[in-house]
Amino acid sequence: MKLGLLLVVVAVVLGGLIGTLVVRDPGYVLLSYGDMAFETSLWFALVLLALAYLLLRLTVWLFTRTLASSSRLGNWLKRRKATRAQKQTVKGLLLMSEGQWAEARKVLTASAREVGTPLINYLSAARAAHEMGDAQGRDALLRQAHESTPGSRFAVGLTQAELQKNAAQWEQSLATLLQLKSSSPRHPQVLLMLTEVYEQLADWQALIELLPEVRKRKLFGERAFEALQRRAWIARLGQAEAPDAAIVFRELPKELKRAPDLVAAYARALMTAGGDEAADLAETAIRQALQQTWDDDLVVLYGQITGADSERRLVVAEGWVKEKPNDPKLLLTLGRICLMNESWAKAREYLETSLRLQQTPEVYGELGRLCVALGDSERGGEYLTHALTGLPDLPMPVRNA
Repeated sequence: MKLGLLLVVVAVVLGGLIGTLVVRDPGYVLLSYGDMAFETSLWFALVLLALAYLLLRLTVWLFTRTLASSSRLGNWLKRRKATRAQKQTVKGLLLMSEGQWAEARKVLTASAREVGTPLINYLSAARAAHEMGDAQGRDALLRQAHESTPGSRFAVGLTQAELQKNAAQWEQSLATLLQLKSSSPRHPQVLLMLTEVYEQLADWQALIELLPEVRKRKLFGERAFEALQRRAWIARLGQAEAPDAAIVFRELPKELKRAPDLVAAYARALMTAGGDEAADLAETAIRQALQQTWDDDLVVLYGQITGADSERRLVVAEGWVKEKPNDPKLLLTLGRICLMNESWAKAREYLETSLRLQQTPEVYGELGRLCVALGDSERGGEYLTHALTGLPDLPMPVRNA
């Protein structure tokens, strides 16, 4: 209160002094430019200057406020568009989860340019196009995804490879994955997808070459990896012919060289090729494997080798039967080897013993056709009703007319 009163007193005093100065000497100001002249008192000129200064300040203030309002309006409009685009993106993703692919694709594509992360929209729209079966539209959206976001080439490539794989476009997926692998050789997702694509394309050699890196990265559990490794090597052996089969078998990891299923695959490859040398290699591989691990499938396969020294194989198998006299698979094998040696009575004895221990279609078949060939058609016909078709081609006795 006192301060206000003091200010009023000071203003009155200053006003009186200025008024006195104006009355005593108004001053004189002359402005001349060319033919024009402006003259006034000093005090009026000062008032004009003050008013001009105030007008300038007001103009600057109004201009600044207008720009600020315009900027706020622009920002508001941008925020409004971004919010709307974000809501549309959420709507598109919800439509995706509901399986409404066409509508989801439309909504996501329309809002892609207004959101801060268009990559998500384009990738999701590409998935929707993929589900619709539109491969060209899918690839076009993936290109837009790549162009919309710098540094997104790898992420877009992964999505493309996955979608190509899901569409069973194995060659295209492989091409995409190999490009990704060249830039990131140890990326786990790339390696995982490559294992599946190689298996689908039956490119077993490429899969085998990839397995050490897959094992190192621990991309599979131990059992799953072992199963994959066995499938790859067994299939690779199945593709190999006799000379190549021996080379492939030598390249097997040490822990698989005596595995019964791998030895069986190797022996079958040799037996398919035919010839005495291949048969000898098959016999040696099976015999050595059985010395390490007894396996029924290998025992049966031993009795299907043709072309090798069948008398020597009979001696080997009869040595085994002394230790395993009640093994029906071994007795079936002995029966077959006796057929190869044309020891008909001995073959029948082994096969009948095997049948007493285990009634299998294979034994019924071998014994049935042997009985028929020996003239016991009634019993042979009875056996053959339980027989397995596709038996190996083995020698049989020929009856006189």
